[in-house]
Amino acid sequence: MSIATPSRLDHVQALRGVAAFLVLMAHLMQIEGRTAANPILPSQLDWGMMGVDLFFVISGFIMVYITRDWRAGGGRKVPEFLFARISRIYPLYWIISAALLAVWFIRPDLVFSSSPNDPQWLNSLLLVPAYAYPMLEVGWTLVYEMMFYILFAIILVLPARMRPFGLLIWAVLVVAGNQLGGQTAGAIPFHLFSSLSHEFLAGAATALIYLRFQGSRPFAYGLIGIGVIGMGVWFFIGGPFQDEWPRVLRLTLPACALILGAAWLDRHGATAPRAAVTLGDWSYSLYLTHLLSLVLLGRLWTMAGLADLPALILIIALILFSLIVAGLTYHLIEKPLIHLARQARGRLFTQTRLKRQS
Repeated sequence: MSIATPSRLDHVQALRGVAAFLVLMAHLMQIEGRTAANPILPSQLDWGMMGVDLFFVISGFIMVYITRDWRAGGGRKVPEFLFARISRIYPLYWIISAALLAVWFIRPDLVFSSSPNDPQWLNSLLLVPAYAYPMLEVGWTLVYEMMFYILFAIILVLPARMRPFGLLIWAVLVVAGNQLGGQTAGAIPFHLFSSLSHEFLAGAATALIYLRFQGSRPFAYGLIGIGVIGMGVWFFIGGPFQDEWPRVLRLTLPACALILGAAWLDRHGATAPRAAVTLGDWSYSLYLTHLLSLVLLGRLWTMAGLADLPALILIIALILFSLIVAGLTYHLIEKPLIHLARQARGRLFTQTRLKRQS
């Protein structure tokens, strides 16, 4: 029996929206804490940073899913794969970073006041691994994403049947490098041997399971329940949010359960909530802009003397403002950029394929 592979994974797309919103809430808690006279959000919302972990697992899943039909000669498609990834990540990131650069030239204290050094703009714009955060702080995750894409592109050169072994070797090398102190050898090894790589690899393994097994709606709902409980419990018992192996060991398997369940729901025709899918469409714009939106409105709130208003009003205002900015960014900037990138990709690689065949 053949296993269906739907063209759209709406439930997985909705999870992107959930991931972005979780990160929004983690940062919102910080802004509310220093803006409202009587903040009400608990420190446990710092665990909203698990949205990053969910993003990484989704990314690994999607990379395997979109290359599932690349059987023989996958290496010839690597340039197209990298073009698609680069054109998806960089343009919007550059536009928002350019806006930050303009502000930095005028009022550097507003943008990079927490660091004694000037920002490393070349590293920031190119997403080169570095110990310091990019000026657009959330860009640190994009450094990892680009590294994942490059390493995955190398694996795509292998025959399809060998790619799972390539992923396994990658996982073993990460553990070995991490445990042998490879992360201390420089910024690039620091990222290469980060335990966060295992979240991307776990997502890739989840996609292999999805492509191998049919699943069912009841089982999908069960997995989603396990994932929600497995991730949500840390809001209550997790204590301060921890990085590296503690976060990976706690969050990776529940995230995989969520994504596998969501993908199986898509396979079996379940309809995802439209609002959640829309938030998923906006997720990259929301992720890149939310911290700027929160900081801007927080400053304006303070300047207007509104700190004594009930904190709930501030929280609602911060959420709505962040979503409005994200929606406008998606429709006015990101979506046209996606369209232009697809056109360029079609022209460039159609011509390449024709030349190869001639």
